[in-house]
Amino acid sequence: MGLPTAGRKSHFLKVTTWTVAAVLAAALMWITRLGTRWPSVYYMTGSSMEPTVRATEYFLAWSATARLSRGDLVIFRYRDEDGVFHVLRRLAAFAGDTVSMRAGRAVVNGVPQQWAFRIIEPEAWRSVIARGENLYDWGPWIVPVDSVMLLADTRDIIGWPDSRFIGYVSHNDILARVTRTLAGRRLR
Repeated sequence: MGLPTAGRKSHFLKVTTWTVAAVLAAALMWITRLGTRWPSVYYMTGSSMEPTVRATEYFLAWSATARLSRGDLVIFRYRDEDGVFHVLRRLAAFAGDTVSMRAGRAVVNGVPQQWAFRIIEPEAWRSVIARGENLYDWGPWIVPVDSVMLLADTRDIIGWPDSRFIGYVSHNDILARVTRTLAGRRLR
C-alpha cells in the first residue's frame, strides 16, 4: 500500500538531506585530498601579479609542493629587516635551468614561455636594486642547486621582490602552490 503522504514527504526529506550531506562530504574530502591538507586563503595586496591575479583578489593556496611545474604560481617566504612575508610569484625555473628574459618574456632552456605578463612603464627598464642592468632583457642565468627562480607577472619595479631583485630562492622557502581564486577562476 505504501507510505501515507506525510510519511512519503518525511522519507523524501531524509533521503535528500543524506544525499546532500554525502555529496558535500565527498566534495570536501576530494578538495582536501581526504583531509590530508587544507587550502589557505590569501589576499593579493598589490598589482605585482597582474594580469594573472588582480589586486584585492582572494585566492587559494595548497601546502603540498611536491609536484611543482614551471609556470606554477607559488607562495614563498620572504625575509627582510621588516619581518617575514608570504609573497605570490610565478615559478619560472628549477635548479639547472638556463633562464633569460627578452622584452619582458621569460625564456627557459631556450624556449620563450607563454605566461601572462605586463610592462607598465617600458622606460623604467633600470633599477638600482635589480641584480642585472635591465629588468626586461637579461641573461642567460643558470639556476643553482636547491634553488628556483621566481618572477612577478608585472615586469616593472612593481614586481619586487622576485629573483631579478633578491636572487634565487631556496626550494625550502616555497610554502604553497596556488590554483584558483576564491571565486573559482583557475590560475595559471
